[in-house]
Amino acid sequence: MSSRYFDRNLQRHVRRAARRGIRRNQRAVGGRGRRRQSSQGIFGWLGIVLLVVLAGAVVSWFQQGGAAPDGDGEAATLVRVIDGDTLLVDLDGEEERVRLLNIDTPETVHPQEPVQCMGPESTERMEELVSPGDQLVLEFDEERTDHYDRLLAGVFLDEVFINEQMARDGFGAPVYYAPNDRFLDQIEEAWNQAEAEGVGVFADDLDCEPELP
Repeated sequence: MSSRYFDRNLQRHVRRAARRGIRRNQRAVGGRGRRRQSSQGIFGWLGIVLLVVLAGAVVSWFQQGGAAPDGDGEAATLVRVIDGDTLLVDLDGEEERVRLLNIDTPETVHPQEPVQCMGPESTERMEELVSPGDQLVLEFDEERTDHYDRLLAGVFLDEVFINEQMARDGFGAPVYYAPNDRFLDQIEEAWNQAEAEGVGVFADDLDCEPELP
């Protein structure tokens, strides 16, 4: 079901509920005492307002793509940010490095490469999104680890999909290492949006030349 279709249906139901509330209040005015009508009117309108608020929240969630994890993920606690696409987490009492799936940010800590343009900025952005002690959810694809023995995961904090957010901010370029492509379409769409908006590595006023994919 598309968010537009869902939105239209919710709006239609909200309008119907509002009209029913108005008709009930009108009938109450004609045949009941003012005190009873007043209390019923208040509760009726409170119900309509609550319905509108809930409907808006649901529509907003659908329009954001339902960015919440699927429910088959694993809970982990953030220990620290390593760089723009790598985290250290506590998973079941063990410290594990997590490489965010389907994104690649400029290097800052690679032992054989210099710090790249926008590398420190990408790390800073990650540190703005997540903080030590945050309760994360890790979602995996077909291959769970890479050749460095890092976990490969989509990382969620509440309803924020961190991989996608880093791409949307112009720091996490789409990358595909077979066979893990679970989040690739979302990442590519977010990256294209960053380019269109001129943010992150696409900004015009950079002091260095970023290495774009």
